[in-house]
Amino acid sequence: MLFNSPEFLLIFLPIVLGGFVFINASGHTRASIGFLVVSSLFFYGWWEPAYLLLITSSIVFNFVIARILSKQTQQSRTAKSLLIIGVSTNLGALGFFKYTNFFIDTFTSLSGKTFDGIYIILPLAISFFTFQQIAYLVDVYRKQADETDLLSYSLFVTFFPQLVAGPIVHHSEMMGQFKKPFARGNELWSNISVGLTIFTIGLFKKVVIADKMAFWSDRVFNGAQLGGDPTFIEAWVGVISFTFQIYFDFSGYSDMAIGLARMFGIRLPLNFDSPYKATNIVDFWRRWHMTLSRFLRDYVYFPLGGNRNGRARRYTNLMIVMALGGLWHGAGWTFVLWGILHGAYLALNHLWWNIVGHGDEHEGRRLGRTKRWTGRIVTLLSVSFAWTLFRAESLDSAIRIYKGLFTFNGIVLPPHYQEIMGDMGTSIASLGVGFANIPHYGGGMQLVWIVGVLMLVWLMPSTQEFMCKFDPALDFDTNRKPQILGKRVWAWQPSLKAGAAFGLAALFLTTILLQGQSGEFIYFQF
Repeated sequence: MLFNSPEFLLIFLPIVLGGFVFINASGHTRASIGFLVVSSLFFYGWWEPAYLLLITSSIVFNFVIARILSKQTQQSRTAKSLLIIGVSTNLGALGFFKYTNFFIDTFTSLSGKTFDGIYIILPLAISFFTFQQIAYLVDVYRKQADETDLLSYSLFVTFFPQLVAGPIVHHSEMMGQFKKPFARGNELWSNISVGLTIFTIGLFKKVVIADKMAFWSDRVFNGAQLGGDPTFIEAWVGVISFTFQIYFDFSGYSDMAIGLARMFGIRLPLNFDSPYKATNIVDFWRRWHMTLSRFLRDYVYFPLGGNRNGRARRYTNLMIVMALGGLWHGAGWTFVLWGILHGAYLALNHLWWNIVGHGDEHEGRRLGRTKRWTGRIVTLLSVSFAWTLFRAESLDSAIRIYKGLFTFNGIVLPPHYQEIMGDMGTSIASLGVGFANIPHYGGGMQLVWIVGVLMLVWLMPSTQEFMCKFDPALDFDTNRKPQILGKRVWAWQPSLKAGAAFGLAALFLTTILLQGQSGEFIYFQF
């Protein structure tokens, strides 16, 4: 069940929210938790009921291992053995469902022998709830978590706003919220008001912007997969369109998750913080999928040694971590290469800081306007270049896109570009740039949308800044006020006008969704 589906918006959410309010009015926190667990399992099972057995078995297994582990002496042989069993079982289940056919296909290609793949339907959210529970087991082993309540732990794993596409939450962030009495009275209605507003903003990002950019990016990438060779402008339009598609798709989902959780009085950690405003690639990964970056840092990078054993080892660790991060995103060599490319970006970023003598503290320095915008442009282009591997269905189609980006497929302008450019277009044609009969899917509107969306990304405040007066997410600095070009702008607060505006927006978006014009979230695939 998708957050942007009519079934969710018009049936599931009203029933669950109404039931929660009704039960919570009696003051029974445990009953409220039980109701949310059952609702979340129904939400998960809607897609494939058979996999309810998988997630419930995973919950029980990890809870039992954690209970036994919590009674052991830290660093003891028994504790280490239990941790290895728990982590290996989780990774084994993830590996079977997600990577079996990837390994079979890779072995077949390398050996030249033929092996039939196994028909496996990838369970929804297995990457997310696996990593979340691995982190929990490690925290129990380190004596940083101790949970004896199966019901609350079940909600920690299954809570539907963050179940299928994150954020990957820490046990310490959520359990205290689940165990305290849920808000009632005016505080409850304030949470619902704030949550609905954040949710509506996220829904707008997904339905109006992300799906519009998908219209253009899909045509280029699907065409390359079918053997087409996109020309220079086609390739760049496709890549930049996907760059903004995945931005607003993931930003929209992150807002919707935070908004949904807030309706139930739960604050999720921030998972997306205007990453295209980053001035370097290190800053980008501090802003994009922040909870995954945190997991990889705390449970992979630091155990590998982090930056404690010299620069060469640090760069190697970065490459390993990002390659694993790429593989986590998808079972394909395009994802692995995407991760390796970002590992190289990070290594080069740190190497540059070492050369110029700034080090990591450079992040805290205030850059001048020219340096800030130069870094922002270079970072966005670098990220866009890497997104090609992320989006492409195969290495062959990625190569076709890259050839187009670097003019190896020719510089051919569609005829509508010549009409837009007038005499300048004629002059360009005289230089040998052709105007082929290329489908343009809306004339010059691609360029208008791309420029407009870029201005939104770079100039407008984030949703959390817009909602700064209401503590919208965990770890968000509420002193960050909404600004445009350095000038303070209006921050949201409840009012009749604001309610009417967001009500009309929600009605408009629901009308679009009822017409079946919105697709899946990209991160639902992982």
